[in-house]
Amino acid sequence: MQDKRYVLCGNASAKGISNDPSRDLRLRLSGKAGHGNITLRIEDVHSKMFRSVHPKFHDLLEIATYVYSADQVIKRGADDVDSFGDGWRRDLHFVVPVRNPDFWNSQEVQDTLCSTLGFLSDDQYQFDFVQLEQDHQFQEYLEFNDAQQMYGMPEQVVMFSGGLDSLAGAIDEVVNQKRRVVLVTHKSTSKLNKRHKALEDMLAEKATDNVPHRITVRVHKTKELNHEYTQRSRSFLYMSIGATIAKMLRLNSVRFYENGVISLNLPVCAQVVGGRATRTTHPKVMKGFQEIITLVAGEPFTIENPYIWKTKADVVKVITDSGCQDLIKHSMTCTHTWEMSNQHTHCGGCSQCIDRRFAVLAANADQHDPVEHYKFDVFTQSRDKGEDKIMAAAYLERANQVKGLTDVAQFVSSYPDVARVFKYLNYNSAGQAAQRVFDLYKRHANEVMGALDELLSRHSKGIRERTLPGDCLLRTAYESGSVVSMPVVVSAEKLPDNIFRKRGGVWEARFQGRGRHTILIQGVDKGAEYINLLLAFPDRETSVYEIAVGSAANAIDLPANTGVAPEDIVEGFQVTQGIPLGDAGDVADRQALREWQQRARELLGEIEEAREAGDHARIEEIEEEMAFLTKAMEGGKGLGGRQRKAGDKRKNVRDAFRNAVDRAIKQIEKYDKPLAEHLNTSIKRGDVVGYRPESPITWDVRPIVNV
Repeated sequence: MQDKRYVLCGNASAKGISNDPSRDLRLRLSGKAGHGNITLRIEDVHSKMFRSVHPKFHDLLEIATYVYSADQVIKRGADDVDSFGDGWRRDLHFVVPVRNPDFWNSQEVQDTLCSTLGFLSDDQYQFDFVQLEQDHQFQEYLEFNDAQQMYGMPEQVVMFSGGLDSLAGAIDEVVNQKRRVVLVTHKSTSKLNKRHKALEDMLAEKATDNVPHRITVRVHKTKELNHEYTQRSRSFLYMSIGATIAKMLRLNSVRFYENGVISLNLPVCAQVVGGRATRTTHPKVMKGFQEIITLVAGEPFTIENPYIWKTKADVVKVITDSGCQDLIKHSMTCTHTWEMSNQHTHCGGCSQCIDRRFAVLAANADQHDPVEHYKFDVFTQSRDKGEDKIMAAAYLERANQVKGLTDVAQFVSSYPDVARVFKYLNYNSAGQAAQRVFDLYKRHANEVMGALDELLSRHSKGIRERTLPGDCLLRTAYESGSVVSMPVVVSAEKLPDNIFRKRGGVWEARFQGRGRHTILIQGVDKGAEYINLLLAFPDRETSVYEIAVGSAANAIDLPANTGVAPEDIVEGFQVTQGIPLGDAGDVADRQALREWQQRARELLGEIEEAREAGDHARIEEIEEEMAFLTKAMEGGKGLGGRQRKAGDKRKNVRDAFRNAVDRAIKQIEKYDKPLAEHLNTSIKRGDVVGYRPESPITWDVRPIVNV
């Protein structure tokens, strides 16, 4: 990571901020008058739309503009894979004047803002919000245009980039569903103006009497502020503008439209791993955006992506099935806008161009996407850039690998990064989420390989007679027998020999230095939690009630808590910072859960005292209360007045523990039989439980959150 860079916004004081003021970045934002080095202009706002904007949204829009501008000014220190994770990532410390510093400096807002932006752009963020001394009217950012006819008040705000996905979304909303919408477009370059206007006019013609209103946004920076091309935080600005306009319209939602393969962002190759690939609509980012706007609005606000389960070919079919195929050639997908010309609107070599070409082929719509619009044809022309060759080959290889997978377990094991998304997909279990993601990528893989087969058939003569360039994608694929073998890049990690820990929404295991397995334990997750706790305390026998109540108490910890205290883990057992075992707190009242958790931990101390005193009657009483608390916390139900006698709940807890562990081991056996056999023989199940291996084993047992 680079050294910390300070970004001083507006008139924020530089006094005492950094040790090297020469490296500090000063940004000043202005509206239409343009007195700062950044100008924000929200154009084509109809006067009927405008309502007063709450100061928190005024702050939000300015914060987002400063973040976006700093993203473009402060260069990433390395663009090569070997330096990834060092010079690539930046450490950014913002000092921003706001109207409500107490709100923005609150822990909840700070945590949500920094974690969301950190994941979005792969950088480290810190914010100090100070009191704004000289306020100005929000209208200074607005340019009104009542020449556009209003067709009733809008029902939805839709983010519109002009790419295939957002075009399909606009067509879905306006043509198919006949909804009144506002399309919000961020104009990052004037090169796109004519094409945006062409799409706007053609969409209006298709909509007939339901023409959408479009609002455009520009952020103009002085010349010396344009250095960095990646602009990963652009979507934060984009979303903030859309949400602010939605609140002006008294609406409580914003829609992005982007296909799920792009949204979920599995790494194709080293060139697009991590923050190098777009995370605009990654479910984790969408959830973070939604939480930020909900906090700012003071009421629920929805940020959604209706196309999360569509492939890009599905998206193209939405357009063609709606009779709007003539709009395809006017849409803009390429990420290399600096290479755009009047003749060539797409570079042909970036990941987005490659995905677009395969998608229109898979959707039988390539006749509507002229190849002459591409600077070079990724399929049939020679590629000068080595990174373009790697990108195309890796794209095909991933599709080829996924097509060959037979079940979801193989998929998650092959692409462990996918585990980071499961908890953001609103499914009851990681297994259900994993299956849905696998189905999506499987369909995409079949589409890509089907399109490749079609291309190989079309160009069989050129391939056979070798009139096509030797390094074009089709000859490379054909002459390799399938596709270029290109290992999918996963995060580099030195693995311990023995692992049993939670990573995101799934469990991963490794035994005696063999391969790492991602284990989907759908419906038996509790048994894995028990095993995880037992492995943390080898050769220590304890009552089943202590394990059960401890697991339930850990499951309602806040994310900052890491479950078992580090000082309690047996020496030699490796730990990594992570998340709690679960989150029962969404079901029951948080305060009640906290009280039960505190009582559970008190009981863990009391039972030790009772053992030392030999007070068996007291031990039995404590075990009964532990059993009751376990059922209460796991069930998420209130105590409902005075505490009831647990009765046979002690037997219920014993049986539940044994059955949960047995089911988990049976599931583990499907992935790693030696590990299952080891656990089966080493874990004692009864009133007294424990993990007692024949010889000492060091386990990594702590959950992983940064996936």
